[in-house]
Amino acid sequence: RKLMDAVKGTAVINAEIITLSRMAYRVLNEVGGESKTSLSKSGKSMLIYSILSKYKKDLKFLGKSDENVELGVKTITEFKKHRVTVEALEDEIEKTDDIYLKTKLNDMTLLYEQFENVISHSYIEDTDLLTLLAENIDKIDFMKDSIIYIDEFAGFTAQEYEIIKELIKIAKQVNITICIDNL
Repeated sequence: RKLMDAVKGTAVINAEIITLSRMAYRVLNEVGGESKTSLSKSGKSMLIYSILSKYKKDLKFLGKSDENVELGVKTITEFKKHRVTVEALEDEIEKTDDIYLKTKLNDMTLLYEQFENVISHSYIEDTDLLTLLAENIDKIDFMKDSIIYIDEFAGFTAQEYEIIKELIKIAKQVNITICIDNL
């Protein structure tokens, strides 16, 4: 009903309801980015456990407990959602005088950097999907002459804002109308 109200008078024949993640898979399928293996949540946990074990002596905060695997998973997920890079963390380490914070940031930077090094060659991680969508959205044709209706959200992450920005950038070129509800 909301879609029909938003497109007043326009016929809706091929309407699809998809999440941004599903849209990312469609885009990657079209541009050839599906060649990497998807890393599951348990795979992500196992990889983080492996990194924590390997670098246990170098980690002053995270190396103390195996329970830090879940902390690592959650933190890396948040970093990616909000487009925080290893370089940004390194900059923050340089800026801060708080030794406790510096220690935590050093540990998280090491973990994040090692995680990214491992997955960059063979895996695609769920939180990278939206970044890949934003980077490749201008290379696809399936949304040409479409109306994109974004609805039912509480807020956007930095990745989601980047996707919307890229959609707006290409909207006139490929005849896309973008409707965002709740703004």
